[in-house]
Amino acid sequence: MKRIPSDLPLLFPSLISGLLAASSIGVMGQVESGVSDPVALEDYPALPADPAEPATGFILPGEDVTAVEIPAEMATETEATEEQEEAMAEAMTEGADVEQVVAEDETIQAVIERMIPQDEMTVPVPSRDFTEKSTPTKPGQLGSSVLTRTEARTFTFSIPAPRGQILDRNGYPLAQNQVAYYAALNFPFLGENASEALIIRYALARVNHVNNLLGTDWQPSAERVVDHYRDRRWFPLMFSSVLSEEEVEELQRQRMDGLVLHPVYLRHYPQNETLSHVIGYVGKRPPQATGPITSDEPLWGEGIGVQGLEQSFEPDLKGKPGRINVLFEGDGTKIKEDVLSRPQPGHNVVTTIDLEMQNICERLLAEKMNRGAMVIMDVRNGDVMAMASYPQFDPNLFIPSISQENYTALLEDPEKPLFPRAFRATYPPASTFKVATALGYLESGYITPQDTFDCPGSWKIGDLVMRNWHTKGEGYMNVVAALTRSCNTWFYEVSISAGADSMSYMADRLGLGKRTGIPLNDVPGFVPNNRYWLEELGYSMSDGEEAVMSIGQGRVLVTPLQVARMMAAVGNGREVLKPRLVLQTQDYNHEIESSIQREVVNRLHVDNYSLRAIQRGMFDVVNAGNGTGKSAYHKITVSGKTGTGQWKPAQEQNLAWFAGYFPSKYPVYSFAVIYEGNPGEKVSGGKMAAPVIGEFLKEYLTEENYEEVRQRAEEIKIEVDEETADDWTFREPIKPIFAGGGYGTASAEPVRAAENPAAGAAEPQAETRQREVRQGGGIFGIFRKRRP
Repeated sequence: MKRIPSDLPLLFPSLISGLLAASSIGVMGQVESGVSDPVALEDYPALPADPAEPATGFILPGEDVTAVEIPAEMATETEATEEQEEAMAEAMTEGADVEQVVAEDETIQAVIERMIPQDEMTVPVPSRDFTEKSTPTKPGQLGSSVLTRTEARTFTFSIPAPRGQILDRNGYPLAQNQVAYYAALNFPFLGENASEALIIRYALARVNHVNNLLGTDWQPSAERVVDHYRDRRWFPLMFSSVLSEEEVEELQRQRMDGLVLHPVYLRHYPQNETLSHVIGYVGKRPPQATGPITSDEPLWGEGIGVQGLEQSFEPDLKGKPGRINVLFEGDGTKIKEDVLSRPQPGHNVVTTIDLEMQNICERLLAEKMNRGAMVIMDVRNGDVMAMASYPQFDPNLFIPSISQENYTALLEDPEKPLFPRAFRATYPPASTFKVATALGYLESGYITPQDTFDCPGSWKIGDLVMRNWHTKGEGYMNVVAALTRSCNTWFYEVSISAGADSMSYMADRLGLGKRTGIPLNDVPGFVPNNRYWLEELGYSMSDGEEAVMSIGQGRVLVTPLQVARMMAAVGNGREVLKPRLVLQTQDYNHEIESSIQREVVNRLHVDNYSLRAIQRGMFDVVNAGNGTGKSAYHKITVSGKTGTGQWKPAQEQNLAWFAGYFPSKYPVYSFAVIYEGNPGEKVSGGKMAAPVIGEFLKEYLTEENYEEVRQRAEEIKIEVDEETADDWTFREPIKPIFAGGGYGTASAEPVRAAENPAAGAAEPQAETRQREVRQGGGIFGIFRKRRP
């Protein structure tokens, strides 16, 4: 924040400095969030960091795992994403207030050169020769009061309030205010019949003085200068850009009558690019007023929030303006000011964001990908701890207005830095969708956790052949193993029996394909179902279309924030929460004005046994030796699901996912990471996305943070154990099943199996089901069918 100079003419210096002090700019203390502390750890067995080699025939996670090629007939080009990018860029820069340029022949320099011969321009004119005193209203009156002079004026101005701050959950500033200064012309009274040439010449001398001192080339238009003098000469005319501290000091050293520093509040983003898509920026500052001064006219134009929290919380942030009465002498000198009411600073907006987490997320995205997003969310209360989209932009570029060069660069950047990928980009969820698919299969009763299906290298229905990511078959496996190995053909096989609605219903319950409700105008995405297919296409989904949907491809579109919320629901096992981005608003004394409460969108209401099967599979994805997400391993234990998806087939562009939660047993945080591949790039969730979480945990979980997470997990353990004290199961412990009793079974533990009080109970045998293909028409003839 620039200091206020004490020896250069200022407009209302004591008022401005006092207001800024009252608005509490800077880092405040720990924010009382009014919500519970973080949540919980898990007592799954922590497997070695480098598990033993799997049995022969298995692919190590380190090997290439690429996107499954969906047959062209089934592929859906997600052009909607590009349309969203273009719309977002347009919305972000609408009214961006690009700096205006005065035509060269309209500047005061050009106009005065046409009016006055060059030799006369070289003769300096003292300031006193310009100034005239206004005459008393009664000629010959001696010692007349200022109120009797014809040019004396009294005005009432509106004083803009300092905008409230935006803070992270610990009180670190994300958006605050600065006092900024403009060089401004302060016109004296030049006579009742002052000519345009005299007005322009007076202004030019002062503008050139500033340009010569600072090496600048500011040139207001002659028309603007003359009109301002005629209508508004009691009020300074700003003609420069925002001055740097060095420029302010230089003008202090070499002052000139008729020049003042005009202070205004400007928004400042101390974290620069950090959280730019979440915060937005303040823009659309109105131009300086023209015409006669009106009653209660603001001292300067206020910007309004554009995008992000700056826009969503505009009524809270902007505050309430004050009023000041100012008396001017006939020669333009201000002689008195009375503050009629002081402005009330806007409310501070305290977010749920943890700046430490956010910084780590953004740095890892910048290091490991060209484009992508990452979200971290508290599984117990829905707090968004970090939400990063990469690349970003610096919102300070828009303050007070953006240059044409920067404006063009942002719009034309092929990486789309203005596009908030975390909550406004929709992508195929790829294999992360298998969590919803598998839970839907289980809840619908089409399978049990112990049922096994084959995982061949390819799957054929009719003339359509759909392949697994692993070209060799892996034998029979249950749902836990299918999630661990991310076997596509297993899901294809089950989908034709379970149908689309079992998947779409569960996806809907988990919050996929619908807006999350955060105050950032996120997008819904899309999860198809048979009703949509019937209404839009006239028939139910075919087996092939259901198979593609089961692995999160086809028409399924979600946002990273939605996936993080789904994982939070799976982690807490009970509720789908509305993501909470703001904890509370405070006045400038940090007293709470309003609090945003934890909000449950719907109860999950799934069978615990089904849920534990999903949780076990996600645990093995990271912690079993043949899991596809092994690179996210950490001693705190992580559960997750990788995904490698076909995104833009025409450009041969794929994407990679990794989503889940940690710690595994009593989760505290859920997460979602997406990596946008380049055209032709070979990507995989295990190699591109999962390592981002591994690196995040390594950096974030310092000794202090690790203990904090463990403590939170212990608190959740007590809470959960009390809630489920009578939750016994007589079913067989859930274990992965691989071909030939593949590795992972020996050390497998139930996700959270209570001890069986009935000793010696017989173990049910795993059931192997075969595919039943129902014939019918469809878009390819044999695929059309009508389900009962």
